Amino acid sequence: MLRKWYYVLCHTFAISISLLATVASAIADEGIETEVAPISEGNESLEQVTSVSQFSDVQPTDWAFAALQSLVERYGCIAGYPNGTYRGNRALTRYEFAAGVNACLDRVNELIATATADLVNKEDLTTLQRLQQEFAAELASVRGRVDRVEVKAAEIEANQFSTTTKLRGEAIFALTDVLSGDNQTVTFTRRRPIPVGVNRPPFAPLNARIEKQNTVLADRIRLNFITSFTGKDALKLRLEAGNFPHPNRPDGGFSYGPDPVGAFLSVGGDFAQRTTEGQQTFNEFGGLPSNNSVGLGKLNYEFAVGSKLNVVVMAVGGEHHEYVPTTFSSWDDDNGGTGSLSNFGQRSAIYNMGVGTGTGAGIGLTYKFSDAISLSAGYVGTYANNPAEPVRNSTFAGGLFNGRYSALAQLTVKPSDSLSFGLIYSKSYHPLGLPIFTSDLGTSLANNPIYPLNSSNLVDSYGFAGLWQVSPKFAINGWVSYSDVSSLSGTTASGTRYSGSSADVLTYGIALAFPDLGKRGNLGGIVFGASPYVTKSRVPSPLDQSPRVPNNTDAIGTSDLLSLIDERATPFHVEAFYRYRLTDNILITPGVIWLTAPNQTNLNPDVVIGTLRATFLF
Repeated sequence: MLRKWYYVLCHTFAISISLLATVASAIADEGIETEVAPISEGNESLEQVTSVSQFSDVQPTDWAFAALQSLVERYGCIAGYPNGTYRGNRALTRYEFAAGVNACLDRVNELIATATADLVNKEDLTTLQRLQQEFAAELASVRGRVDRVEVKAAEIEANQFSTTTKLRGEAIFALTDVLSGDNQTVTFTRRRPIPVGVNRPPFAPLNARIEKQNTVLADRIRLNFITSFTGKDALKLRLEAGNFPHPNRPDGGFSYGPDPVGAFLSVGGDFAQRTTEGQQTFNEFGGLPSNNSVGLGKLNYEFAVGSKLNVVVMAVGGEHHEYVPTTFSSWDDDNGGTGSLSNFGQRSAIYNMGVGTGTGAGIGLTYKFSDAISLSAGYVGTYANNPAEPVRNSTFAGGLFNGRYSALAQLTVKPSDSLSFGLIYSKSYHPLGLPIFTSDLGTSLANNPIYPLNSSNLVDSYGFAGLWQVSPKFAINGWVSYSDVSSLSGTTASGTRYSGSSADVLTYGIALAFPDLGKRGNLGGIVFGASPYVTKSRVPSPLDQSPRVPNNTDAIGTSDLLSLIDERATPFHVEAFYRYRLTDNILITPGVIWLTAPNQTNLNPDVVIGTLRATFLF
C-alpha cells in the first residue's frame, strides 16, 4: 500500500514539475516584456529623427501613439483597464505598442468580415497601413510569439491533472528536541490521602521519572485537492501522513511534565498521563498511525447560497475554523507549516472543543450582514460514523448527536481593514472522560477537570479574540476564553453514587507578528500566554469524604481536586520563531517553545523545545 501511494505521490510531483517547466520555458522563449517604461524626467538632449522606427520605445507625443490611441477609443480594440481606456500618458516599448496595433488590426478585420465595413473610415485604414509599415518587424514577432504560446498552452491543457481540481501540497521536515526539562526525577511531596487498596502507605510522596529525550527528525506531508464545479464552490479533500505524534502518546512523541493528580488517583502511582502542552503543528496528521501511513484527513464541501450566506458541510476532519473567520490570527494556516510552531500559537483553544483532525462531521454557516459584520454557527459530531452507544470501554461512539459533540457561534466584527475581533460561544459534550480539548491543548487536568476522571462533562465556553494590524510590518492579536465545566451525577466503577460537580478552565494568549522581517515574505513571531488550565475543581459528594469511610473506596478526602497539586502555578507558554523565505516555495523556520510549570505545578521542571522546520510548498 505504501509503495502504491509512493508511486502516486512521485507521479503527481513529476507531472507538476513538468507542467511548471513547460510554462517557464514558454515564458522564457517568448521573452514578453510586462514592464511599462517610465517617461524620462531628465534634461538629456534629443536628436531629431525622421521615423518612428528610430525610437527604442514609443512616447505619448509620437504621431503613432496618438494614432493608436484614436483607434482604441473609436473601435474598442484594447480593453486592458476596467474603464476601457488606454491611459495614454505612459511610454510603451515597441513590442507592447505592436501588440496594441495587432489588436486593432484584428478588430478592424472583424468589422470588415461581418459586413460592417461602413463603420471603418478611409482615414483609419490609411493610419493602420502606415502603422503596419512602421512596426512590421514587431508585428511579425508578436504574432509568432502568440502562436507559439498558444501551441504550448494547448499542450499543457491536454496534459493537465484535471480541468476542475487544483493540487496544493505541503511537506514538512522538522528537526526537534527537548533541550531542557527531561532526564530527571520529580518528587511530588504533597501528602494527600489516597484510595484504600493502593499498595503503598497512604501518605507516601510520589516519585516520577522523566526519561531523557533524544533529537528526532519528523516529517509530515499534506496533499490538498480543491475542486470547483460551479466556480462558487469548493470540494476539499486532504490526504496526509506523518511520523511524529503528539507529546506523551503511547506510539511515540516527547514525554515530559508528569501529572500529579493522575498519579495520586491511580493505582501504583502511574504517571503515564503526562501533559500534552507544547504540541507542534506537524504533530497533527489526521489521527493516523505515526508510521507515515497515508489516509484521509479532511473532506468538506463549501458553497454559497446567494451573496451573503456561505455553507460548509464537513464529512471528515470537521473543525470549527473551517467555516468561522479566524482572521484574528496573524498566521492561522490550518495547523500547517507556514505559521507558528505550536498549535497553541495558531488560534484560541475555544475552536478546539471536542473536534479534531481525522474525525468529526457536521455543518457550519456564515452569514455576512455587511463587509463589517458576520455571524457564524456550526455543529460537529466527533464520532459521527459510529452508531453505537458510548460505554466505558468504547467511548469513541454515539453517532452524530449522541456522542462527543461541539457547537459554536461567533459574531465577527471588522470595523476597519486593520482591526477585527470576534465574540465566541461554544457548547460541547464529552462522555466518559473524553478530553475536553482536542489537538492536545492544555494540561492533563484541564482536559479531565472533574473527579472521577471518567465522568461525562458538559462545557459552556465564552471567548474573545481580536487582531490589530498596527502597520504593514507589525500586528498584534490575542484571545481569552473561560470554560464552565459541569458533570451529571453518576456511579463509579465500584458502585459508589456521586452527585454532579463543576470546574473552571481558563486560557489566554497574545501574539506579536512582524511580517517581511528582514526581507519580503519573511515572518517573525512571538507568542505568550497560558495553556488551558484549571482554576477551580469541586470534588462531588460523597467522594470528598475520607477514604476510610466504609464502602466508600472511591473517596479522596478533599473537596478541591487542585489540593492534590503541590506548588500550583499557571502553565505559561512562551514561543518565538522566525520564518525565512528561502524561495517562494521553500520556508525555513527556526524557533523555540518554553513551557513553565507543566501540568500546573512548579515541581515539574520547565520544558524548552527547540525546532528547525523546513516547509516545502508545491
